[in-house]
Amino acid sequence: KLTKEYGLNKWKHSMNGKTTLTWYASKNAPRFEVFYDGSFGSQLLFAVRCKALSVNRHTWRWSEGNTRLCLQCNRGVEETVEHLVLECSKYEQERESLMDVVHEQCGENKWNARCVEEDSGMRYLVGLDEECNMTVVDAMKDFLVYAWNKRQGC
Repeated sequence: KLTKEYGLNKWKHSMNGKTTLTWYASKNAPRFEVFYDGSFGSQLLFAVRCKALSVNRHTWRWSEGNTRLCLQCNRGVEETVEHLVLECSKYEQERESLMDVVHEQCGENKWNARCVEEDSGMRYLVGLDEECNMTVVDAMKDFLVYAWNKRQGC
């Protein structure tokens, strides 16, 4: 029991001050996640959950574009994980499919209430919210695969 408590405390302490792990820090403890199935969507989901997806906010120093701004929609905003998922006009069609599932699963009013939270509903979409379910996470993985392929020109 002491070893388990020590490990849990060490896990929680290791996330302090790491901005990429703010969503993960809301978890009570690390655990097996059923939606990590080895697929490309799972890989992208993991990167999004850690805010480590290769968007310009993270790659601008060594990318050809050498900018933090989104080059997909040219709205002059920083390209973050949140922007890619929730705002970028390039992925509007893919986002509509995702939002259809979200509205079906949690209701449009409840989703709109989540959107004003600090994380803009992202914790729900990536399965870090208690109320999220596999249907939403699977739809998010599909969105990420379609959006990422579109981004890469596939």
